[in-house]
Amino acid sequence: MQLIKGKKISLRSLPWLMTLATLLALSTLICVPLVDRVISSGQASALVEEVSETVGGLSGREALIASKADYRPAWLLSFDDQQPVLASWGNVGGCGVSGATATAGGFKWIGRGVSGGLVDVQCIASRNTYLDGASSLSFSTRLGTNLGYKWSVAATVPFIYNQEDVDSFGVEKRAYLPGFGDLSFEATRKLGITNAHSLTLALTAPTGAHDAVRKGVILPQRQQLGSGVMGASLTYEYTRDFDWGLMIFGGTLGWGGWENSVGDFRAPSLSGYVYAGYMLGPFVPSAGLTVTGRFMTDRERNVDVMNVREMFSINPTLGIEWSSDYLALMLSLSTPLSFQRMDSWTIGLGLQTSLF
Repeated sequence: MQLIKGKKISLRSLPWLMTLATLLALSTLICVPLVDRVISSGQASALVEEVSETVGGLSGREALIASKADYRPAWLLSFDDQQPVLASWGNVGGCGVSGATATAGGFKWIGRGVSGGLVDVQCIASRNTYLDGASSLSFSTRLGTNLGYKWSVAATVPFIYNQEDVDSFGVEKRAYLPGFGDLSFEATRKLGITNAHSLTLALTAPTGAHDAVRKGVILPQRQQLGSGVMGASLTYEYTRDFDWGLMIFGGTLGWGGWENSVGDFRAPSLSGYVYAGYMLGPFVPSAGLTVTGRFMTDRERNVDVMNVREMFSINPTLGIEWSSDYLALMLSLSTPLSFQRMDSWTIGLGLQTSLF
């Protein structure tokens, strides 16, 4: 608990503040370009009038062409006019070969991707901290390649290190569980003339331990390295490019598989999301909001571990990316929020490059 101006602020209020900050960031990313266009329009009109007065006998448009004026965009869109653009618009969002790809922890690359090699490499290190003291540290590596202009395939290998206090015959003990999680394989088909639409089918293989025992007890479902069964998801995305950046709209239908050998079950879910990224030279600040609903409750050891209110959650995400011709970096913060409570928050650091 903290004391701010005489009022106690619980850590459980953080997700609401995070959601509010995300909504404000999304609103800003959308509204700032609109204001910039108004400023740009005013500058252009003033320039046309000035040139029309200088070059007589010509229309405004003809005078503008005749003057060969060097028109500069409004200041809101000009991060550093002296620096060259580090990546082409062909590498942004849905039009790119590696942008807008989720890799771990719900984080998503929004800005310019690094491409040109045979293998695209994305790595995300994320730390998930639960308010009850448990934590999970994961390193997720994604290797992908393009099969022509429309198809791409990828595989993701996660390494996870979980820790949590467990009740071992009436005594609280700290349990640690490191190891590889479930492998996932995905295939993506890009649609449309500009590849603005995409469909991705992902399958997970039960390679991670789902029945690990520490301190004489089977660890809770959230601390296991894998699910113990096959899983699948189908994702649709639409990317809209603007002169100021881009917006991504999408939805995912996920199937966690059937009940595993120890009685754990992950319910099927449906989620929708929207992300916005604003181009500021090599930097891309972004904000996203994901809404997820489950068709039934999760079960642990054949017992429901959710109530109806927890079957619906909102996940706000804030991030910033930096890119060069050969390397892209991302820093993101995310937290799931249900009507019932906040369970955890996650911070992620991503790296992206292209090899060979």
